[in-house]
Amino acid sequence: MRVTYQHANINSGNESTLLRFTAADGTRACILVDAGDGVNLDTLLADDEYLNAILLTHPHIDHYRTLATNVRHSAPIYTADTTAAILGQALPEATQDNDLGDVSTALDALEPINEWTSILNGLEVRPIAAGHTPGGAGFLIRFHDETATDDPLHGEQHILISGDFTTRPCAGFPGLATSYPFDIDCLLLNVASNDSYTTSLNESLQLTLEHAYAGSRVVVAASSLTGVHYATLLGHCTEVLEREVPITLVGQAAKLYDSLEYDVSGVEPTAVFDRPNEVLADGGITIAGPETPTTGSTQRLLQAIGDDPAAAFVQLTMEDEVDPSDTRCTTQAFPLPNHPSSETISNIVHDIAPKEVVIKHANGSTLKEFQRRFDHCFTWGTNDTGVHCLYENGEWQVPDWITDSTASRIQSRQWDALQEQPLETDVSLPRCRQRSVDLEAEGVDLGALEETFSRPIEDPYAGSDPGNDGSKAVARDTDDRQTDRSFEADVLARLEAIETTLEQSEETVSARVLSDGADTQVLELLEQANVEAGDVVDVTIKTEPSDD
Repeated sequence: MRVTYQHANINSGNESTLLRFTAADGTRACILVDAGDGVNLDTLLADDEYLNAILLTHPHIDHYRTLATNVRHSAPIYTADTTAAILGQALPEATQDNDLGDVSTALDALEPINEWTSILNGLEVRPIAAGHTPGGAGFLIRFHDETATDDPLHGEQHILISGDFTTRPCAGFPGLATSYPFDIDCLLLNVASNDSYTTSLNESLQLTLEHAYAGSRVVVAASSLTGVHYATLLGHCTEVLEREVPITLVGQAAKLYDSLEYDVSGVEPTAVFDRPNEVLADGGITIAGPETPTTGSTQRLLQAIGDDPAAAFVQLTMEDEVDPSDTRCTTQAFPLPNHPSSETISNIVHDIAPKEVVIKHANGSTLKEFQRRFDHCFTWGTNDTGVHCLYENGEWQVPDWITDSTASRIQSRQWDALQEQPLETDVSLPRCRQRSVDLEAEGVDLGALEETFSRPIEDPYAGSDPGNDGSKAVARDTDDRQTDRSFEADVLARLEAIETTLEQSEETVSARVLSDGADTQVLELLEQANVEAGDVVDVTIKTEPSDD
């Protein structure tokens, strides 16, 4: 067996790869991993080559933008079943703002799989959970080669395609595993990273809940899948805090929420609404897309709350945010691309200990950086569109630019790393299926939320100067917004009133009876007293003896 890879869009996102597997009899299989921007199989495939399959890791548009235009030769599009369900909604919707070609051809070619699926005799693929998005997947490829020098008994080799991944779960879907019941020989590794994800996530949750608990109308702008993820986390957070708020998902996010069969306490999907006030509520959170307020539901909702100084507009951005202008509501943007930290990327290479690593979803200097990072495996950080051989004549290959002495050092370290790695033969391969949500595993700081929201939340802007034009948040009477005072606050208020009453001093003054009617009796105070109209006072009647 001969195995090669070729970057399919090195000048765009570099998340797409063309893999070729050539058997000893000359039979060849071509597999496209993701179909991002700029992928053109007409220029990649030779005249005698045919596409056997497309592997789609997850339904973000930068990974499926050219999917419809690259379907050919009756090749199936293999995905996890969750991704297939999402694409049924997402592809037609995305054509409204993007030129994606005839998406019906892609929808017809979709073939969700969960188990090992044969492409050719001795060549199989299967999806594996990878976090990043609800239902996001990587792929395992295994092939048999009787001439393999490292496994002469079975000749079985394994390639792991990470796709965009996290080791954290995502809205209940498992993250990428770091141990397998077999050796991973080659890792196609997407190195898009975000070292500040958990910080941004928790800061956004704090701000969003703070405004909602203070009685404000809150709009969260996010992409549809991020909206589903965020609503799931919010719903579980408010349940743990025992202070639920109404959370409304609108538009495409609501449709995906229903497609994925979520049922989170406090979350209500509403795909279509006629008037913004139908999905906005005092003390409620409304999640809409897109993440920028220039079109769609987000634009309509921001227009509805823009002049409300007590409302809040929260952006969860994947790239550069668009700062809303001419608004009086509070606005805040949080960068929230759900990628692993740079340290996690290094750790997963250490834990899996592959022989070969191909760096993906990066270009230029980042490719070179990762090419130098790992010293116990051969790292391919090529910045070209050439065809590179990974495996041939029963052996995994050494990149051409590595000297013999360097190769020997790497192979020695590789051997040491393999000896340190326990073979987890009883480890199961996690499926792309939803599980119960573990907030702490997903990066939520529950301790901080409980510390902040275990006491009543007041309007954070009460008492601020309403004439300060430099501030987007001004004072507002929280009594108009606070619809549900906490039990603790109510008890404290009652105790304070009782204590105030007990502390009042007793005062005795003389009064003259002006009326002795049966229904109404009126007293005239003959001395000045510390009372006001409408006060209710206790009166002690002490009559003087009559002169008669």
